[in-house]
Amino acid sequence: MADNYMEHPELDGSSFYYQGGKTGFLLLHGFTATTAEVRPLGERLHAAGHTVSAPLLPGHGTHPDDLNKVRWQDWVQTAESEYEKLSSQCDEVWVAGQSMGGLLCLVLAAKTPKITGLLLYAPALAMRNMRAAYGLQYVMKYLAKKNTRDDMPWKGYNVYPLKGVVELLRLQNAAKKALGSVTQPTLAFFSEKDATIGLAGSELLREKLASKELELVILKESPHVILLGCEQEKVIEHSLQFVTRKVNEGSVHGS
Repeated sequence: MADNYMEHPELDGSSFYYQGGKTGFLLLHGFTATTAEVRPLGERLHAAGHTVSAPLLPGHGTHPDDLNKVRWQDWVQTAESEYEKLSSQCDEVWVAGQSMGGLLCLVLAAKTPKITGLLLYAPALAMRNMRAAYGLQYVMKYLAKKNTRDDMPWKGYNVYPLKGVVELLRLQNAAKKALGSVTQPTLAFFSEKDATIGLAGSELLREKLASKELELVILKESPHVILLGCEQEKVIEHSLQFVTRKVNEGSVHGS
């Protein structure tokens, strides 16, 4: 049963689409997770009048074996496909992502200058203790996560599928290479209490991102899944203010 590997199987982690106005948002979840972690943000964006799409990425929400069978390009392709659907409905489209989803946002924004802006939540630019997966993938399928039991409404796998981790690291490399081509306004959150993603990622954005409009927010108390953590309200409110300001400006980013 997949539930043996699934935290909070009772939650809805499926793809969702909320029809709204002419400003669209593509929300991308993190590695081993589901759309449950971006749903609160999606609901608030929709309540503010926006159109929101959040796809369940390949290999997720089913069984860890499935995540060991995908390539990082499959995640990019899904994100691109959803972006195309949104852009056919909306005058402008933002991309937002948690962790791995943040990497996908960067890759997508570099390839698609028409994207209006980025909202990044603990983008996985500097991961702790993941490189061992290159060797471990040949001797074991999964690595159990530590301390997965908590009260957060997070749905996803309680193990790291190791071949999948290697693909995540390859996506990370692609995102790092993309930084110099990302010119859109970007708001990025990191947390000092994040046990998965290091603050070095914030310095990488500061040094390498081509955008002239980068706002970095370093949180004090949030866990890795910033969008579900104890500073959730502050983070979502800040995100909405950033978006509203840019939409009202009718900002035109660099070409």
